[in-house]
Amino acid sequence: MANYTHDLIVIGAGSGGLGAAGFGGAIGLQVALIDKTSTDYGGECLNSGCVPSKALLHVAAQFAGAREATRFGLKIEGKADFGRVMAYIRERQDIIRERESPDYLQREYGLECIVGEAMLTGRREVTVNGRKLTAPRIILATGSRPRHLEVPGAEAVTQYDNERLFWELDELPDHLVVVGGGPNACEMAQAFRRLGSKVTLLNRGERLLQNDPPAAAAVLEQRLLAEGVDIRHHTEVSRFTDAHTAMLTRGGLAEGSLGFSHLAVAIGRHVRTSGLGLELAGVHVKDGKIITDEYYRTTNPAIFTVGDAYGREMFSHGAEKHNTELWTNLLSPVDRKHKLNNFSWVTFTDPEVATFGLTPQQLVARGTEYETVEQSLEHDDRAVAADYREGVLILYLSRPAFGSGKVLGGTLVAPAAGEMIQELLLLHQLDLDYDKLTNKIYPYPVGSRINQKPARDRAQQRLLSKWTKKALQLAYRLQNR
Repeated sequence: MANYTHDLIVIGAGSGGLGAAGFGGAIGLQVALIDKTSTDYGGECLNSGCVPSKALLHVAAQFAGAREATRFGLKIEGKADFGRVMAYIRERQDIIRERESPDYLQREYGLECIVGEAMLTGRREVTVNGRKLTAPRIILATGSRPRHLEVPGAEAVTQYDNERLFWELDELPDHLVVVGGGPNACEMAQAFRRLGSKVTLLNRGERLLQNDPPAAAAVLEQRLLAEGVDIRHHTEVSRFTDAHTAMLTRGGLAEGSLGFSHLAVAIGRHVRTSGLGLELAGVHVKDGKIITDEYYRTTNPAIFTVGDAYGREMFSHGAEKHNTELWTNLLSPVDRKHKLNNFSWVTFTDPEVATFGLTPQQLVARGTEYETVEQSLEHDDRAVAADYREGVLILYLSRPAFGSGKVLGGTLVAPAAGEMIQELLLLHQLDLDYDKLTNKIYPYPVGSRINQKPARDRAQQRLLSKWTKKALQLAYRLQNR
């Protein structure tokens, strides 16, 4: 380590920091992993993001299932006991926290886990708890924070973002207003509606899930409407008149007032840049983000960013992708550039909306010719039996001179869609022809058979052309005289 105290210093122990430090420790490097408190270990995903939100969705699904069962004679009444709901969520967090605690990480990976406020105090120097640490490489995995509404009267309102929601909310809202139209907003709107809250969703855009296909978003919107969520598009909060009343605009015009008991905001996130000493280390910031190149390097080439600090894919698995590419660069003379070819994301509503690979916008920007295949689930046997016929599969396929084309990307809307797209994502990642699925035998009637349906339909169209049929007839007659 020459004159350094460590081989690597990682600031932030969320998804990005745990991955970066854990791999370094696993290969025997002396790694310092720093975060503010012991409960901050695990980061946003464990404490206020993926884990608690999915636990909440799981509980809400139990309520939805019970209500569905009233069709068959079950009698139910009442709302959720929110105290018990939150107790369940914290139990689930504690189970996972055992393997993300400082003690566990030190024991399992040999990391030096430090609890304290870290600040960059030099180009390769970090100060924490009055102690100066140095390393040839420093990784910033310092995460992001939720955006809040900044309108007149906002200071009088408690804005429950995903962090405050799981740490401060102690009662089931009577009327929850959710501001936003992305995955987090849709998940929270559906969950609280299922638990028994009245829910109004205010979306400034023209539709939900702007990063997913319109047809997919429309399926989810119809489900939310059917469950009683009041969805208002082109609608924004212009101001608050008191702690429980918002004045709205729709399409820029005054829409009137809306009363509520609680307000949840899901309108994006800011990269954390303050209080880190970035300027002392020569790390520059622009437009609220840490300037980082395609190889995860900041303006100080000894300092890198991963996870939300990178300012791009703000998902836990985005941090995993960043670390995979960054560690390739740290261990190899050939740098690996950040690419989004094989990325995917899931909105964990019911039904789930799962998107993978390249979007139409990305394909057009790259000048890639493609065709769109849209497959309804209306007549899929599993969808008929399990009552999700409104689902849809959308695929983007290349246009080769011969063959069926490669899977470039797509979206599936169905229960467990995030699990069902994995073979399509693998085809995409391995650059295999879509017709590889044509002769696969699925256990009947698994839901993922829908992935094969368009492939078989296309193969049948080729097989049943006029000249192909004549050739097959001749082959049969010659073989079976």
